[in-house]
Amino acid sequence: MSLTNKLKGLKIKTLLLLLSEVKNIHQNYMSNGKIFLHAIELRDINEKILVLIKEINLQGGDKELKDSSLDLIEHLEQWISIWDREKDIRRPNDNDEFIFNGYKKYPKKIENLLIRHSTTLDRLE
Repeated sequence: MSLTNKLKGLKIKTLLLLLSEVKNIHQNYMSNGKIFLHAIELRDINEKILVLIKEINLQGGDKELKDSSLDLIEHLEQWISIWDREKDIRRPNDNDEFIFNGYKKYPKKIENLLIRHSTTLDRLE
């Protein structure tokens, strides 16, 4: 396996860990009154995911993975933009409810596609 594919495989595994972590944080957010404190955590990890998915650059071969990756980028860019705007408008305290709408839905199949792609890269070793 080339160094490029090995690095891409490691980044995909890191991305999968971040996606799993964001689910846990989102669950805390949902079960604890949707407070701003948890929304801050979501904002931070979503930005890490956005940077990493752009670094990986999943253009090429798998059209379904490419399309889902672009959907994830669009979802995160919209979510972060609205989050930032709403934070500036509302200026919430840590325990204030912080919810908003208007962004593209999360592409639920992205994780399975990333796992499949990662497995394919592992086989090339």
